[in-house]
Amino acid sequence: MAKSANEVRRQRTLRAISSCARSLADEHGLDGFTMDQLAESVGVSRRTLFNYVPGKVDAVLGISEPPESELVETFMRGGPTGHLLTDVKELIVVLLDDEGPTPAEVAQVRRLIRSDARLHAAVHERFAEVMERFSDGIAQREGEDVEPLTVRLVATLALSLFDIALDQSLADDSISLAQHYARVFEAAMVVTRP
Repeated sequence: MAKSANEVRRQRTLRAISSCARSLADEHGLDGFTMDQLAESVGVSRRTLFNYVPGKVDAVLGISEPPESELVETFMRGGPTGHLLTDVKELIVVLLDDEGPTPAEVAQVRRLIRSDARLHAAVHERFAEVMERFSDGIAQREGEDVEPLTVRLVATLALSLFDIALDQSLADDSISLAQHYARVFEAAMVVTRP
């Protein structure tokens, strides 16, 4: 599904805000710049900036965009293949292929997270929220007979493989993060086969 011009402009502005916020934080630390300086760096008004992000932490880490409803609906109906783990992989690969962060951006964010406890805490909070939503989606898809342990295992595995794929993308930028995720997933499946 094609994105509207407004949505494209909104995403472009969000990327510019995050890029400028990361650069300012890299250069001056999270406390070393103001939101006014960030707005000036991006080329937007302070009011516009706050329409996009509530503060510096969200500016640096970026705002998570919900996945396209068509992708989620297909997954929730039991697709695209009917095998839960494979469908989780397919969903994540499609999401990552949608203009994900570059390895340099990932490296910069990781460096900033290591340098500031507030960013570190915010990442953990976001991770917990993603894990909860992902687990809820798997439970809904699989129905009331699904074991809670199964839901937790699938969600944890998918997110752990994502973290490994991020590390791989830092070491090798010759392929996309989505391709790294697919490779890591396939390697995990080989290891778990009897």
